[in-house]
Amino acid sequence: MSHPIHEFTVKSEMRDSPTMSAAAMANAARARGKKVEVVTVGDLFPKPPQSEVEGWLENLLEDAQKPEHAESEMYQTIRTPDKLYAYSETTGLPSLRAAAASCFTHDTGIAATSQNVCVGTGGKGALNGALAMLKPGDVVFLAAPGWPTNYDMFPAGVKLVEIATGDGILRADALKGALKKYPEPAAILINAPCNPTGANYTPEEREAFFATVAETTKQTVVLSDDPYGKLLFDREPYDIHHVLARGEQEKALFAKGRLACFRTASKEYGLAGLRVGFLVTQHAGMLSSLKKWNESKGGGMGVEDQLKAQAALMYGDGFITRTVKALKEKRAVLTAGVKALRFADMNDPRGTIYGWVDFAKLEGATVPASISETGEAYRIDSPATMMRYLVNVAGVCGVPGAPFYAPDSPQAASDWHVRISFCCEMEQLKTVVANLEQAEQQLVRHNAAA
Repeated sequence: MSHPIHEFTVKSEMRDSPTMSAAAMANAARARGKKVEVVTVGDLFPKPPQSEVEGWLENLLEDAQKPEHAESEMYQTIRTPDKLYAYSETTGLPSLRAAAASCFTHDTGIAATSQNVCVGTGGKGALNGALAMLKPGDVVFLAAPGWPTNYDMFPAGVKLVEIATGDGILRADALKGALKKYPEPAAILINAPCNPTGANYTPEEREAFFATVAETTKQTVVLSDDPYGKLLFDREPYDIHHVLARGEQEKALFAKGRLACFRTASKEYGLAGLRVGFLVTQHAGMLSSLKKWNESKGGGMGVEDQLKAQAALMYGDGFITRTVKALKEKRAVLTAGVKALRFADMNDPRGTIYGWVDFAKLEGATVPASISETGEAYRIDSPATMMRYLVNVAGVCGVPGAPFYAPDSPQAASDWHVRISFCCEMEQLKTVVANLEQAEQQLVRHNAAA
C-alpha cells in the first residue's frame, strides 16, 4: 500500500487553534439566531467531582504516615504544609516524579525510576520543552492525520516528514517505506490512540513498529505521545491493569534511551485545568531540555496541582474505569447515529474521545434556498462548503479535517472528515445525532425532487 509523503519545515510563527477557529464559525451562526451544538473541544466530561479529587489527596496524605511507606520516595518526599506555596523543583515534585515512574512501570511493564521523569506544564508543555533540543535540519517522521500542534511544537527549521496513513497510525510497512528515502531520522513521533481518528495499534502492530525501528535505525528516538492512556475501547474484557502493557521490543528501546513517553493527567483523569504532564525516558538530553525549558520558558508547575495529579495517578483508576464505561456508551450513540446516515461514515474509535466522521458522500448535494442561511441555494463542492452546511443547516460544529495535516499538505484540501468529540453530555450527543439526521432528510428530499 502506498503512503504519500510530504515534507514540511517548521516555521517560527504560531498558528491559530483549529478548535477555536471552528468554534468561531459556530458563534457566527449563533449570532444569526441558529442553535449550534459545538463538539470541538477534547476536554473530558463529566469531570471527577471535587470531593473525589479531595478524597484521592486525603488518601495520599494519610498513606504517607503509615510505617510501611517510610522508605517510599513517592510518600516521604511529599511537600509539608509550610512549603505548599513555595516554588516547585523545576523537574517537578520528587513525590510526583516517583509516583509517575511507579505508575508508568505498573501500567506498561517498562522499568522506570524517578530519575527518568520530568514534569511539564501539561502534556503540551512537556512536549515543547523536551523537543526544544532538536536542531534546524533534523528530520522527524509523523503520521497524518494527526494533532495540529504537531506542526508547531518542534523548533523552527526542523523538517517534518508527514506520512499519510489514513488513520494516523504509523505501522511498520509505512515506516519501512519512509526510511528508504530518509534513513536515520532524528525522531519518529507516534500518537496512539490517535487524535483525531481514534485509531490504535494492536499489540502486534506496535511491536512490529518498534522492531522496525530497532532493526533499521541506530540512534533514532521514538516520541510516544500518549495523553489518552487507558481511555481505550478495544481491549476486551477491559482490565485497567493490563491495557497499556508493552512488548519486549518497546521495552528494549526504552532501556537504550531511544524511547520518550509523554503522559498527562488532563485526559484520563479529567484534570485538564491542573496543567500537569510528564516525560518518562532514559534519554538524558530530553530530560535536560525539559528541565531548562521549565526554568527559562515554562514557568514551572504549581505544587498543589502536582499533588492532586499525583493523587490521581495513585488512586484514580476507579474514575478511569467508570469513565471508559460511560465513553463506550457515548461512542455507541455516535457510531450508531453516523452509520444510520446516508452521507456519512465512521470507523469505531478504538480509543480517545473523538469520532472521525467522513462526510465525503455529501459532495455534489445541493443545499436548497429554503434552508440556506443566506436564502440562496448552494452546492456542497468542498470541505469548506461541507462545514458551512454542518454548522448553518445541521447545527453541528466539529473540527474540520484540514488542520490535522501540515499547513501546505496536499492531503489537507481533499479531506472531508470532521472530528466530533463524544465526551460531552449524553443529551448533547443525542441532539448532535438527531440534528445530522434531520438535516440529511432535508437534503435527500430536495435532491430527490430536483
